[in-house]
Amino acid sequence: MPGTALLAVALVVASVLLAWTPERERRVGAISRRAGPPVPAIAERVRSLSAGLVARTGIGPASRRRRTAERLRVVQALGALAAELEVGQSPGDALARVGGEPSVWPAAEGAVRLGGDVADALAVDAGRDPVLAHLAACWRVGAESGTGLAAAVARLAASARVAEDVRVDLEGQLAGPRATARLLALLPAVGIGFGMMLGSDPLTWLLTSLPGRICLASGLALTAVGAWWTGRIALRVERLL
Repeated sequence: MPGTALLAVALVVASVLLAWTPERERRVGAISRRAGPPVPAIAERVRSLSAGLVARTGIGPASRRRRTAERLRVVQALGALAAELEVGQSPGDALARVGGEPSVWPAAEGAVRLGGDVADALAVDAGRDPVLAHLAACWRVGAESGTGLAAAVARLAASARVAEDVRVDLEGQLAGPRATARLLALLPAVGIGFGMMLGSDPLTWLLTSLPGRICLASGLALTAVGAWWTGRIALRVERLL
C-alpha cells in the first residue's frame, strides 16, 4: 500500500509539473473565459457542498479526530469518577469535579447543581457518547440500592478503555481502504494530466462542450458518491463497537 500511494503521488506530481507550462496556463485561462462565469461559481458551489457533506456525515479526517478526542475525554472522565468514588467522595460532587471543561456530561452537572435527577440527565448526555447511557444505568441502580456505584463505574471505565483501544486499532486497519478510495478519486486528474502531456486538450472538451460538461458533472458526482459511500461503510464499522 505505501508503494502504491507513493507511485500515485509521483504520477500526479509528474503530470502537473510536465503539463503545467506557461502555454498550458494561458490555454486553461482561455478555456475558463470561454466557459463563462458559471464555471467558477459551480466549482465554488461543489466545494461548499462537499464541505457541508463532510461536516454532516462525519467522514472527514477532522471529524474522526474530533470524535476520537471526545471519546477519550469521556473515558478519562469515567476513570477519574471511579477514582473519586473509591476514595469516598459523594457521587454528585465527584461527577461535577471530573467532568472537565467543557464538560463531557453538561446535563448531569446541571442536574447536580439544581438537585434534579442525575440518571435522567446522564441519559440525555448519552446523545454525545453512548457509554454515558451505561453510566446512567449504573447511577440509577446505585441511587436505588445505595451501594456498588464505585465498583460499577470502575468496571464501566475499564470496559470503555478497552473498547477505545479496539476502536483505535480498527481505525488503523481502516486507513488502508480510505487511502485506496482517495487514490481512486485522484486517478481522473492523473488521466487528464497525461492527456495534456500527450498534446491533447481534454479540459477544452470537458469545460466548453455539452457532452464534456455532462461527463465532467457525472464523473464528479460519481467520485463524490464513491468517497461518501466508502466513508459511511467505515463509519458504520466504527459504530458497531
